[in-house]
Amino acid sequence: MAGSYGGRHGGAGHDVSGRPRLKNGQFTFVADKVRAEMAARQAQAALNAPMPVSPDAPLEERMYAESVADVVKRHSKKDHSELKPYTAESNAAVPYYRMGVRPLDSTLVKNLYGTPVPGKDQHWDHMHFVGSDGSNFGLTKDGTFSEDVKKLETYQVETPKYRKEYIDRARAEIDKEDGPIETFHIQQKRDPYNLFFKNCQHYFARVLQKAKQYETKAKPLVLP
Repeated sequence: MAGSYGGRHGGAGHDVSGRPRLKNGQFTFVADKVRAEMAARQAQAALNAPMPVSPDAPLEERMYAESVADVVKRHSKKDHSELKPYTAESNAAVPYYRMGVRPLDSTLVKNLYGTPVPGKDQHWDHMHFVGSDGSNFGLTKDGTFSEDVKKLETYQVETPKYRKEYIDRARAEIDKEDGPIETFHIQQKRDPYNLFFKNCQHYFARVLQKAKQYETKAKPLVLP
C-alpha cells in the first residue's frame, strides 16, 4: 500500500528514530533483543538442567542427577576427585564422548586451572566434548572448534560416556540454531560467544540437553 513505509520511496513511514542501530547503520529491532534474551534464558536453563544418567545408575544418582552447573561448582571447590586423564578408546564397541576440561589458553589465567573464580561458583577451565576415537569439539570466543589430537592429552575427563551418534546430531542442530539471522533479506551473524550466557559450559549443556531428546530405551544416551 502506497505510503505505508518510509525509506527510499520517501513515503510517510514509521518513526524509527528511537531504534538502536548496528555499526553499519542498519536498524536493530525489538525482536532481536527478545530473541537474544530468550537465548540467554534457554542457555542458563540448560546449564541448570539435570544431566542425563545411565538407566543402570543407582536410584539416588538418577533422582538427584547433577547439572553442568553443579559440576562446575564442584570443580570450583577444587574437587577433581572424579576426573581422570583422557585416554582414547578407538576400539570402543559404541563410540562415545566424555566431558573434558583443561586449562584455559590465555597466559593470564592458564596457571589458575584448579582454582575457583573469586566470589563465583566457577572454575578456570575450558569444557569440551572429547571422543573415544579422538574426535572432539567445543566452543571458544571465535565459535566452535576442534583440538589437535595431541592436545587432548592435556584434558581430564568425567566418567559418564555419551553416545557419539546422539551428540553429533545434537551438535549439528545447535550449530544450526546459532546460525545467521535473516531480517528483511539481510543476514546478521550472531555473536558466537558471550562470557556470561554463551560460553563453553553453556554450549556443552545445550548440546547435552538436545542429545537427550533422541535417546530411546533400547539406545540410551549414557552408556553403561
